[in-house]
Formats: sequence, C-alpha cells, structure tokens
Amino acid sequence: MMDVAVPEPAEPQGRASLLHFLFGYAAGVGLYLLVRALGGLNPDPCRGQTLVALLVPLLTGPGGLGLAASQWNRPPRAIFGLGLVVASLFPALFLGARDIAGLRNVGCAGGYLVISPPGGKGLSELTLRAGETRALQVRVGGFEVHKRADAFILSASASNPLHSGTPPLTTTLAQQSGVRLGQEVPLTLHAAADGPTQQYTVTLTAEQAGGRSASGSLTVNVTGSR
Repeated sequence: MMDVAVPEPAEPQGRASLLHFLFGYAAGVGLYLLVRALGGLNPDPCRGQTLVALLVPLLTGPGGLGLAASQWNRPPRAIFGLGLVVASLFPALFLGARDIAGLRNVGCAGGYLVISPPGGKGLSELTLRAGETRALQVRVGGFEVHKRADAFILSASASNPLHSGTPPLTTTLAQQSGVRLGQEVPLTLHAAADGPTQQYTVTLTAEQAGGRSASGSLTVNVTGSR
C-alpha cells in the first residue's frame, strides 16, 4: 500500500506587530478623511451625502475582513486588514451615522412638525385635568433647504369623539400664517371645565406653496369632572 503524502501547512510569512495594525488603521482613517473632503466639494447639501457617509465603512469594513481572512498565513497583512476594520467602525461608521442623522436638521428629510413644551423636547402624549390650560410650542422642520418656502400656514384641531357643540378640548395657535421654517409658534391647549374623561388627538398641519405639507399629532388624555 502506497503512502499518501500529506502537504505540510504553509508556514507563516513574517511576524505581525502593533505597527502593522496602526498602519491599517491610519490607512482607513486617511481614506475616510479624503472621501469626506471630496464630499465637501458637493454644492448640494442633501444629494449624495448619504453615499459619502457610508462609502468608506462599506469599503474598509468588508475589505479589511476579506484581507485578513485571505492573508491569514501572512500575519503582517492580516493585522493590517484588522486595522482597516477598526477604522471602518470608528471614526468612519460612527461619524457617518452622525452625519446622516444631521441631514434632517439641515432640511434634507421630509417635512415634519415638532410639538414640545417651551424649551423642552418633543411630545407625543400628555395629560390635562378638566379646566386646565397648557402652553406648548410648534416648530416646522424638514423640507429640502434649496426649496424652502418663505412662509407656512399652520392649522390645529382637536378631535371630539363626543361630537358635542362645544369641544371639550380647544386648540389656539398664536400665529397661523407667515410661519418661518424653524420658528417656534406658541400653541395653547385648554380642557373644558365640565368636559368628560376622554382621550383626544390634536392634529397640526403645515402647508407651503407648491403643495408640500407636513403634519404632526399629539395624544391628549383629559381627566374630566365626570
């Protein structure tokens, strides 16, 4: 019976060190800074910015893993690939995700309305007692920055499930026309003193020239006298 020769595993070529990892990390960071600098030349603050934010993480992450896996018998190259992977997570992916989140703040997302207490964060629900009045504010955001209208028209209404002649919950906007993007408009909610315990929905709408609009809603739980 003939002996079958078993191939010996390839010997590692070279010795990895922390310096190889740092070279890989520096290469990933350098690529990120280069792409970001080139992206800054784009005159449109909205278009193409998501691609710029995600391009380097998509290249260096899988690319670094592939390099490390394919060059496992060459430790210096493998550890270089791991440096690329770490750079793809931070700063590339971390800062890229932050940049994408910031696109809404500069008006690259669709229009939206934020309802909040003065100086506070946005609300989705609140509770009022019968006869209580609450001061809030409404802010219009979103819309592409190069298509911002000069003014918006705001409207507010509270649903009245009981369909009574006098709505148990009334809404008052301090300003309805000529509202600027980002302007904080006072909104007053008042629960009728003799209203029942009920849940209502306050709906707000902002409209601008060209047919674009945005809406927001707030759930109001009224604790009534009956």
